[in-house]
Amino acid sequence: NGWKNILNNLRLIIQPFTLFNLIYPWLTVFPIPQLALGFFKLQSIIYSLTSSIFISLIHPDFYFSSA
Repeated sequence: NGWKNILNNLRLIIQPFTLFNLIYPWLTVFPIPQLALGFFKLQSIIYSLTSSIFISLIHPDFYFSSA
C-alpha cells in the first residue's frame, strides 16, 4: 500500500534483469543453456505481469500538462 511496497515490487522486477546482465558475459565463455533459458523465461513472465501497468500509463488521462 505504501511506497515501501512499491519499491519492493520494483526491485523484484529489476533485480533478475540486472543480475542476468552481470553474468551474461560469463555465459558466452561458459555456455549454460538451461540458465540462459531460465532467465529468458523469467523475463517473459515479468513482462507479462508488468505490461498491463505500462499500457495503462499510455492512456491520455495520464499525459502531463503544465497548463
